[in-house]
Amino acid sequence: MPTGLRRALHRISLWGPIHELLNPPASQIPFLDGLRTIAVLLVVNAHLSANFGKMFGANAFSRVGNIGWMGVDLFFVLSGFFIGGQLWKEIGRDGTVDIRSFVLRRGFRIWPLYYFMFVATFTRHLILGQSMAAKQYGWSDLVFLTNYLNHGLVNGSWSLCTEEHFYLVAPVLLFLSVPFLKQVHRFRPYLWILLWVVPLIRIAVYVSHTGSFFVHSPWGFSLLYYPSYTHCDGLIAGMIVSNCWVSRKSPLFSLSSKWVLLIAIVVSAGLYWLQKEIFVFTLLGLVFGATVWFGIQNRVSIFDSRLFYWISRLSFGMYLNHEDMCPWVVQNILAKLCFVQRFPATTNILGFLLMSCISACVALVTFSLIEYPFLQMRKRVLSKPGK
Repeated sequence: MPTGLRRALHRISLWGPIHELLNPPASQIPFLDGLRTIAVLLVVNAHLSANFGKMFGANAFSRVGNIGWMGVDLFFVLSGFFIGGQLWKEIGRDGTVDIRSFVLRRGFRIWPLYYFMFVATFTRHLILGQSMAAKQYGWSDLVFLTNYLNHGLVNGSWSLCTEEHFYLVAPVLLFLSVPFLKQVHRFRPYLWILLWVVPLIRIAVYVSHTGSFFVHSPWGFSLLYYPSYTHCDGLIAGMIVSNCWVSRKSPLFSLSSKWVLLIAIVVSAGLYWLQKEIFVFTLLGLVFGATVWFGIQNRVSIFDSRLFYWISRLSFGMYLNHEDMCPWVVQNILAKLCFVQRFPATTNILGFLLMSCISACVALVTFSLIEYPFLQMRKRVLSKPGK
């Protein structure tokens, strides 16, 4: 980067975040950056294509958006892997879990941008005269309960609620269990049991509302989609993978990662055939977990591109900001293109690319002005004795 530009960025306090984006840490795993990029782009495409389809009808590309919701499950697996890895390393190193430091680490990472988006959305509702909606739904965002009580104001807050519940429950349970289990690999059987307890809970909920295990009901599926206790399979699967990786004591090490991925796909196909509404989150956790396991053991050169790292670092901001902009892009930009009716799929693709770029640019601003400063503050706070 030219020296003059670097000095200008220093003067406006933007050199730190730009430098961090340009220089990934040596411990960064490009494959996982690629997976996080895929996850956020799946979600962006889902919402952009849904808005496009409402105006111009479904097309070949918008139908791809129908699987975009799976990006959330991929995020869950990655969160379980990264956060679980931190906890397992701490247990292996210190023999305990520092709950206070863990909550501070996650709080400095998630809360600043999340609450900024809440304030911005709440203010917009008031300006537009939607104060009743703001008062009715906004409070659940503040306490991370939108996945139980209402849809909230912050787009995508339901999945962040699920992750926040995980960030609260996981360290507490591990802290209480360490005196009995002591070693990292001894937690794994209980994680596997938990991974299969969750679909049992879904069976109970689903059958109680639909009356049958085998009936296929979109309404029944929607009842399972939002609550943390029925949609946390990916987080548990990520914890299992990180446990195997940190402890290095696992039968998976004796198998080729390709075989692990193949077995996960075969098992998942069977579960999907048995009852897709009930087992889809479990099978996604298994397949995405096996994919992460493959990625941390194999180099896939396509993900070495720095672009994947950039989008990965901006993915949190993109996840929070993109849905608000989707209707505007469709109605005010794509609708004006002369070939939108003649080539809807092409227009949809252009919209997806445009939406991704706009969302990333906005996320770059919020990363530089909000996320990065609080991450630096986190370093200072956690470096103090007793933290």
